[in-house]
Amino acid sequence: MDEIDWDNLPPTTAPTVPVTVKGFTNQEAGAELGKVVGECIMSLGSFIDLSTLEGVTIAIDYDAALAEADQGMEGLRPLDRTDTEEMQGVAKSCQVLRDGIVKTHLVFSAEMLVPLIAGDAVTEDDRKTSIGIIAHECGHVEVNARLEALVPDARLGARIADSERAVLFQIAEICWSEYAVCRLTARFAPMQNSQHAETVAAVAIGARERAREHIKSYRLHGDDYRVIGEAGSELCQPLKAAAYLLGGMDADGLCWAAFAAARDAVDTGGFGALIDELHVACRDLWDRAEDWTADEDMMAPLIAVARRAFRDGGIIFWQDAAGEWGISVPFTPDTMPDAG
Repeated sequence: MDEIDWDNLPPTTAPTVPVTVKGFTNQEAGAELGKVVGECIMSLGSFIDLSTLEGVTIAIDYDAALAEADQGMEGLRPLDRTDTEEMQGVAKSCQVLRDGIVKTHLVFSAEMLVPLIAGDAVTEDDRKTSIGIIAHECGHVEVNARLEALVPDARLGARIADSERAVLFQIAEICWSEYAVCRLTARFAPMQNSQHAETVAAVAIGARERAREHIKSYRLHGDDYRVIGEAGSELCQPLKAAAYLLGGMDADGLCWAAFAAARDAVDTGGFGALIDELHVACRDLWDRAEDWTADEDMMAPLIAVARRAFRDGGIIFWQDAAGEWGISVPFTPDTMPDAG
């Protein structure tokens, strides 16, 4: 990858937007952090299309900042973070409607960016991680704008009437977005691959077993939506985690040999073929970027991968003659409720 001449950057695409810092008792430190992050974003705008960036919030109370975000449209669910044992959200790109135009607002946990102003109290790796987080969310600004323009179901406020598609599209969109962002911003996030490989290994091992436990519970409660949410989350989490790593791998010209432990976990967990299929689909979408149109279902290959993830885990979507969707969860010995 070419070295960056930081003294002669291309013109930035980033507009001058407010950087709001919340919750700092040390006002001087808060102002300094806002200044540094703003400068970083302006520099990143020389490499990433940030023309639809609406604003930036850095908050001590990250969860409150997300919940309070003004999305500019009624009826949308309040924003929250990814919160699982393996994955903890620390930054988010939020689509917002302003004067009839969909833009992106970035929200960061202040804890993750403080290393930028902490001097010798932190390591250089800490600072690299902070810059990588900022770059990743800036990448979402570009990817969000492209999805808004060319993928109707991804548009802010879109409602998908087809129940199966509503479930599977959400997974497909996440996988594509994270693959594309990690590939787009890899030069600014040199530590991302090792971090994402650890996450892949953590979520892949035992995911099918955890899903089966939720299916056992389903035999008793019978709630289709609940089992889709609970078991489906376990079945699709390895795909989502792998999408991050696959994007970084392709950006750096690496293969699974560089992440043997993650690959072993993927294969042991039973997700190897699925993730290879995901990789092919993401690469193809990236290579065809200039040919995307709003008339083609661009997410169809990734939806097919998500459907297979459910099917392989024992949840099958079906449609009746009237077009109504339901699920079948075939009985198997290892998905029967425990006795007693």
